[in-house]
Amino acid sequence: MDDTIVSAFAAALGRDAVATDAASLAENAKDYWGFGHQPGLVLRPHTRDEVVAIVKVAAEHNVSLVTRGAASNCSAGVMAASDRAVIDLTKMNQVLDIDPEARTARVQPGVINFDLQEQLAPHKLVFSPDPVSAHLATIGGNIIENAGGPHALKYGVTYNHVLSVEAVLADGTVINLNAAGDGPDLLGLLIGSEGTLAILTEATVALRTIAPITRSLMGSFAAAQDAAETIAAIIRTGTVPAAIEWLDRAGINGLEQFTETGYPTDVDAIVLIDVDGTAAEVDRDGAIVEKVLREHAIEVRRADDDDARAKLWYGRLHAPDAVLHSGKGFFIGDVTVPRQHIPEMQQAIQDAAARHSDALLFIMVAGHAGDGDLHPTTFFEQDNPDAPAALEAANNEIIEAALKLGGTITGEHGVGTEKIQFMTKRFTPVEIAAQRVLKQVFDPEQRFNPGIMLPDVSPEEPALPSFEAAVRAALDRQPASAALADGDDTTVEVNAGNLNLVVGAAVTLEELSKKLDEQGVTCHAIPGEKTERTVGELIANATGEERLAVRHGLLGVEVILPDDDAAARFGGQNMKDVAGYDTKRLFIGGRNAFGTITSAVFKIAVAR
Repeated sequence: MDDTIVSAFAAALGRDAVATDAASLAENAKDYWGFGHQPGLVLRPHTRDEVVAIVKVAAEHNVSLVTRGAASNCSAGVMAASDRAVIDLTKMNQVLDIDPEARTARVQPGVINFDLQEQLAPHKLVFSPDPVSAHLATIGGNIIENAGGPHALKYGVTYNHVLSVEAVLADGTVINLNAAGDGPDLLGLLIGSEGTLAILTEATVALRTIAPITRSLMGSFAAAQDAAETIAAIIRTGTVPAAIEWLDRAGINGLEQFTETGYPTDVDAIVLIDVDGTAAEVDRDGAIVEKVLREHAIEVRRADDDDARAKLWYGRLHAPDAVLHSGKGFFIGDVTVPRQHIPEMQQAIQDAAARHSDALLFIMVAGHAGDGDLHPTTFFEQDNPDAPAALEAANNEIIEAALKLGGTITGEHGVGTEKIQFMTKRFTPVEIAAQRVLKQVFDPEQRFNPGIMLPDVSPEEPALPSFEAAVRAALDRQPASAALADGDDTTVEVNAGNLNLVVGAAVTLEELSKKLDEQGVTCHAIPGEKTERTVGELIANATGEERLAVRHGLLGVEVILPDDDAAARFGGQNMKDVAGYDTKRLFIGGRNAFGTITSAVFKIAVAR
């Protein structure tokens, strides 16, 4: 990179915070999985003010910035170049405050998830997001990827545990976004944005008390359909396990080549389940889960103490390590489908494996069965010249299958550069255009993490000036104001098996409460009052405790944008979905400034 630019950064930060040596550039050239390119220089800030200084120098010299933490993401989302600077946030690694009474922690973005957990342990507290990469991943990375993990079924993904953030915009402005604030949910928009909208400098996260007791169970099934029906049967009891994990026959037998899992190798699928809580809660819920398992599984194992639990979970949790040290080439995929479609998705994955068996070794299906998030991991010989093309073809077929089943292209890994080509399959031109507006408003010069997430501009994408004006007003903290309208959709569809509710915006809260009671389910996002307020009004005008409830319960919206009455859908029935910007968050408290809500999807629970 030009010496003038290097000198400008050094003047702003101090020479020790600017690296151009070969070792530093090489260290920041690749992510944990080996994807990436060498940057022109590396910047190592320690404070928010230094991040601001970096952003201002970058703006002056037109330098693109790639934010990097542990670089453990699985979507090739940390892509530097010789004309780009990497901002290495690992020096911003302080846990600034732990408040045991409020159950919050204030942290810098470079804090490792595992390190935070260790500091919380003496307080008997935990930060719920627990991706398998927790020993590597930073809290900042968890936030910009909206990380999940095995226990997201019961406790939610990262979005559900971030109370506020401090971040730096592309012009050097420092903003503070709060989950409890009124107006559109800009905090939710930033979460999962893959470092493309702002640079995080601090976050306050919610904590929970560590469950005093955890019991683990494993069921082995002759057919994947039996396993899926068992999971649905458990959910119908009203019991919500802390985790429900899935591993298929190919995965079990494949892993046995690299490590001893202890799992049966002659079954179609195994399901690992955690039940946690007080002794009384675990006895109650554990008995229910075990009863259902024994009615459907051909074998059931139970683990009550830590040692037994560790052995039961070893094969699933150490699968990434086994993969990494296998000596084989591999690719970890990520698709989510509604829970009831897991068997079809597993079959589609194995059909793809069979079609490409001449170049691929096998595809393992593991994942978070409780929320339909599967990770097909493809193995191949690294010296096989046919493997790259076969891998790409198989991965394309898997994603196409997920979309046909009502799924999405990524549940927790993100889009990065790896899945950009699938964005136009997941979203319409209108929906892509709306997301492009978000990038344009937050980062007009396209300086933050360029080339990530959004595909090339298509002539089919419409201009959305009214939508853009509303986004600009929201970022400038101008109160949203628009005429409220709900359309005429009075649909109410309860899917107890997938724990979601599709409801028209014109349905009144009284009508909806009655319908939920009839179906024996609850929706925490819907107030208990029986009023003539509509679902559309609830979302658009949400404030205070109602807003927080809507934030945690909303899975998707269908809307009519203010430009040419363009229809769009953001989110949907998938429990995990990190494809693109989480645009539905704008409509929470947005007072219809961004468009009219016509229907919504919410999480529900079975009444007990």
